[in-house]
Amino acid sequence: MKHVNSQSFFLVRAPTSVAISRRRLRDLISTWHVPQDDNSDMAMTTVVSELVTNAVSHGSGDMLKVVVSTDIGRGRMTIEVHDASPVLPRRCCPSADAESGRGMVLVEHLAIAHGSEYTVRGKRVWAELALPPHPTAGRRSLGPRHAARALVRRFPVIRWPRLRTGLRISALLRAH
Repeated sequence: MKHVNSQSFFLVRAPTSVAISRRRLRDLISTWHVPQDDNSDMAMTTVVSELVTNAVSHGSGDMLKVVVSTDIGRGRMTIEVHDASPVLPRRCCPSADAESGRGMVLVEHLAIAHGSEYTVRGKRVWAELALPPHPTAGRRSLGPRHAARALVRRFPVIRWPRLRTGLRISALLRAH
């Protein structure tokens, strides 16, 4: 089953937008019921923080556009940040005591794929992240008849009563 979501939001190109982007991302993930664990949560928030920070520090224009897309069926999330600057980001090798310059290195290590490209109004920088497997992924939903057979196979020692058609499990429980 495919379950795809996508939404964009705009931010003022200011340092305060980094924290706002993290909150907005978490709100979308919660609304869309995206599966996550500690590692994926850290990766998502770090990547959006780094992409927005780079756009704020090195971009141009007054506004940023952030697009978040998830494909739960494929287990993927894409985060992209658009700004008005035509200058594409480049990876640099900062010295050990440098206070900046590690953003794209972090994105590279946390993302499955990442990149940047020119757009009509500047550039788009994106990263694709893996989502943790959904707890019910790969399991099919059993109907009542199949569930009853599965219980009998799993616990053959228990003497299971035969249910008439239409008799509900709740009625059986009340009878005992």
